[in-house]
Amino acid sequence: MKSPAFLLYTGDFLSSPDVQLMEAHEVGAYCLLLFNSWQSDRPGYLPNDEGRLRRVARLTADQWAESRQLLLGKFPVAPGEPTLRYNPRLAAEADKQQQHRAQKARAGQASAAKRAAQATGVGQNATPVEHPLPEGAAPAPPSRSTSTPVAGSQTPVAPPPNTRCSTSQQKGNLSWSLSKDSSLRSESGAAAAARPALQPVSSGRKIPTRRQAGAPPTLAEVQAYATDQYPGPAAQEEAAAFLDHFESNGWLVGGKTPMVSWRAAFRNWMRRRPQFQAAPSGSPLPRKGAEGAATPARARTAPRPADPTRWS
Repeated sequence: MKSPAFLLYTGDFLSSPDVQLMEAHEVGAYCLLLFNSWQSDRPGYLPNDEGRLRRVARLTADQWAESRQLLLGKFPVAPGEPTLRYNPRLAAEADKQQQHRAQKARAGQASAAKRAAQATGVGQNATPVEHPLPEGAAPAPPSRSTSTPVAGSQTPVAPPPNTRCSTSQQKGNLSWSLSKDSSLRSESGAAAAARPALQPVSSGRKIPTRRQAGAPPTLAEVQAYATDQYPGPAAQEEAAAFLDHFESNGWLVGGKTPMVSWRAAFRNWMRRRPQFQAAPSGSPLPRKGAEGAATPARARTAPRPADPTRWS
C-alpha cells in the first residue's frame, strides 16, 4: 500500500546546509524531485536518468548543468541498484511507515481473533508468543490434565477471594457444587423427616403486638375509649374528629413529634374541649355509670337582658 503523504520536518529542511546554498529555482526543483520520488512505485526512489530528472525538476539545460551536482548529491545512486537513485531520508520515512502499518495490521488481526474467541467461549491469547527450543531438544509431550474430580476421592477447594480463574474451571466447580448441594439437601431432608418434630423453646421475651408496637388505632377503638371515659354522643363525635385530625398529619403531636400514646393524646384533646371541662365548683365530670353530666353553674356568656333601663 502506497502512503499518500510523508512528514516534512520544516526545521530539518531549512537547516540543511545544501538547502541553504540553493537558489530559489533549485529549492523548487529539489521539492519536485522529492514529491515525484514519493509518488513512484518505490517511495523515495527515482530512475537514474539525468534527462528525465531534469524534466521532472522543470529546469532548462543551462540551469540543470549549473545545479545538477547539488541536486544529484541529494539523490545518490542506490547501493546494488545502479539504475536507481534515492533520497536516504525519504526512503527511511517510507520504511518507517511500512513497519507502522504492518504492526497495526497484526494488532488488528489479533484483536479480531480475541473477540471471536471470546464470542465462542474459547480462551486464547491475542498475541501468542513462541519460545524456540534449543538445538537437538525434542518437544515435550502434552501433559494430561488431572483436574477432573473423582466422586469420593477429591474435594474441590474454592478459590480465595479477589482471585481470577478460567471460565472452564468456574463452570466445572459450579456444576460439581450444584450436584453436591442437591445430594446434601436430599440427605438432610430425609434426616429431618426421621427426627421427631421439636417444639419451639420460649425465650421468655414477649413479642410486641400491633398495638404494643405503636400502630395507629382504629375508629372503633377510639370510640370505645371515649365511651369509657366520657359517656354521651358528643364524645363519639370528638373521637371521630380526633382520629381524622391525627391520621391527616401522620400521627404527629404538634406537627413534628411522633405520637407515643394515643390514649394520652385523646385525653389532652378532650381537656381542650369546653363542653368536657370540669365545673367551676371543682366537681369532676361524671364517669361511666353516673346519672348524667353535671350542669355548669353559669353559662360562659350570659344573654343580654331585655330591660333597656339597665344599660342607660
